[in-house]
Amino acid sequence: MRSALRAAADPFPEDQRGLLPALVVGDTSRMDPQVSTDFKEAGLTHLTAVSGANLAIIAGAALALSRLTGLPLPVRALLAATAMIAFAVVARPSPSVLRALAMGLAAALALATGRPRHGMAALSISVLFLILFSPGLARSYGFALSVTATAGILLLAPKWRDHLTQPPPAHPSTPPTPHTQTRPTPTKLRPTPTPTPTNPRPTPTPARLRPTRTPAEPHTPPPPTPASPALPQHATRGSTPTDPGVQNHVPAGDATHQARVHPITAGPGAAHPTTAEPITPRPTTTGPGAARLITTEPSTTAQPLTVRPAASLALTTEAPRTRSTRRRHHPRPRSSVAQAAASLLRPRRGLPRWLAEAIAVPAAAQFAVTPVLVLMSGQVTPVAVIANLLAGPAVAPATLLGFAASVVAPISVEAARILLIPAGYAVGWIITVAQWAAGLPFATIPWPGGLLGLALLAMAVAVAVPLLRHPRCRAVTLAVLAGILIAALVLPPALSPWPPRRWLMVMCDVGQGDGMVIAAGPGRAVVVDTGPDPTPMDRCLRDLGIREIPLIILTHPHADHTGGLTGALKNRRIGAALLTNHSATPPPITRTLSTHHIPQWTAIPGTQWTFGPSELTVLAPPATPPTANAATEGSEINNTSVVLRVRWHAGSILLSGDIETEAQSDLLRTASPAADILKVPHHGSARQDPAFISAVGARAALISVGSDNTYGHPAPATLALLHRSGTRIYRTDQSGDLAVTDHNATLAITPRN
Repeated sequence: MRSALRAAADPFPEDQRGLLPALVVGDTSRMDPQVSTDFKEAGLTHLTAVSGANLAIIAGAALALSRLTGLPLPVRALLAATAMIAFAVVARPSPSVLRALAMGLAAALALATGRPRHGMAALSISVLFLILFSPGLARSYGFALSVTATAGILLLAPKWRDHLTQPPPAHPSTPPTPHTQTRPTPTKLRPTPTPTPTNPRPTPTPARLRPTRTPAEPHTPPPPTPASPALPQHATRGSTPTDPGVQNHVPAGDATHQARVHPITAGPGAAHPTTAEPITPRPTTTGPGAARLITTEPSTTAQPLTVRPAASLALTTEAPRTRSTRRRHHPRPRSSVAQAAASLLRPRRGLPRWLAEAIAVPAAAQFAVTPVLVLMSGQVTPVAVIANLLAGPAVAPATLLGFAASVVAPISVEAARILLIPAGYAVGWIITVAQWAAGLPFATIPWPGGLLGLALLAMAVAVAVPLLRHPRCRAVTLAVLAGILIAALVLPPALSPWPPRRWLMVMCDVGQGDGMVIAAGPGRAVVVDTGPDPTPMDRCLRDLGIREIPLIILTHPHADHTGGLTGALKNRRIGAALLTNHSATPPPITRTLSTHHIPQWTAIPGTQWTFGPSELTVLAPPATPPTANAATEGSEINNTSVVLRVRWHAGSILLSGDIETEAQSDLLRTASPAADILKVPHHGSARQDPAFISAVGARAALISVGSDNTYGHPAPATLALLHRSGTRIYRTDQSGDLAVTDHNATLAITPRN
């Protein structure tokens, strides 16, 4: 099934046909190196390792199909378990697959028996069972990443999701202080019919005690109302059958003024009962914040209160709303580390549940696995959350269609290819997201590895949590971080833009190897060697904006000059490839060129091309290869390197490949190697001919070398030889990419770093 899936994916582009089997069944045998690097830098490597997400997709599809057919619950659980086991067999057992399968079977058993499904219990049982079954898993980083990611999703994701879906409260509830008042909720008093008491005076119901603020001036009651002389002046309550009641405000008076509200009862048949009774004042405790009752003195006339029918009587008592009531500062409750991390993502309004879950799940998983990543690889990937959020929607269709194609492919490859057409679009989207995320600044932050890195990470979290708990500190911290990020993104391109204006050639920093780009017009360049790794070469070409390569030259078939060929060919139009005329080209290089339908030419001395501002001339190797005195196979291949002279109006450069002393002496007899700039042969090794260095007479020398290489390049003797010749030395291990530019009709070297 795995081989049939690879055959069904053959019509896809190289990057897609390698990623699809890796995404579906974990088959990384054909993964493009550039895609692997992008996935690592974007934090998407877990997609190429079959884990719980793949099994959940397969089990969910099986449950959905069985539910549509109306099967009972135990049968549905059995089908889901069967689908997971079959998928695990096709994907082959690995630590993440075994952990996910054990958890899935535990969940299927709980579903079949009708018991509640507890994720952490299933995870704990799975981990215990697997470690007892295979103790070596306890030392596996893959198993640790799988377990920690799952635990983060189970423990943190639900809380963060709920945190994102709930908008922050506008006015948190706090107890009132002596300087503030709250608007109380109106309280409805619903009277109940009571028998006629023997005492004509009803028993008063005490009013609700509320703290009030002592007014600045005592309240002066209004004069008595002449319209009701028959009632006592202590209090007035009344309404007419045609008047449902008029509601007036009762201002808060002095501490000696109190008013009490009594329930109004009505006898049978009374439509609108009214009562009137005297209220005697009672002493109260004065002072700010003291609870007191609103009363009136017997010598004053109280304001008329609202009287409603007995069936719908309601009394509202509330304090006036002041500025101190409207604007209050409420302290935020204490939060944990998880709450502090989630507060960064919380918006001013609640998010939809699906969007909150899409953000919370990758964020929780990345938060949980960061300590393991620091311990394992010594790096932190901040862009992983965004990359997983964008790539996540395409994972499910690619996995389902890919698994269906792997089942159909052994029977009919053509039918499987039809199923894979939509999956190809999904895989292409994931690759695009990985490329974009890997190209972002600070996508991967170097971090000390081991226990030291873990301790530094704990210290960073201990500092970050207090800053993120409080709104003001969080705002200041985020503002500072945003300023640093903007400065890091804007200032370097503004101060030293890359590529520099009027660049003619760039020596790419590809590590221990060679990789050069010669200008051939807008968006076009001639590439000479591609370095050992596709990623640096592709990135160098992307930075230069190269979309077309009319000629790619491989000086000799060593891995440090041809290993990055796929990076140079990626998503670019290639005209032809020029190879050396003596060494046999390795089959992988020939196969790669043939796959991309690139014509292969042989280098002949004296051949010339003109591409844009650049004129290229082949100087070596000669028709008869030189013999190496060292009698080593490596030296023989080095001496067959293609040697080029590139001319511009401002000057020239000699690209000497890896030729050693024998080939250098032969070149002095067959051609004149004079040039303004010398690309030092063989990364500055000790096998240099002083006569050759003197004959070139270069004012500047470029050395492409990797930092901390084990070959001792560049050799101290070679550096001393160049210094004695008056040549200025530029090295990629110290200055990064090196650009040769036209500066006022003369050649200049511009280091990137």
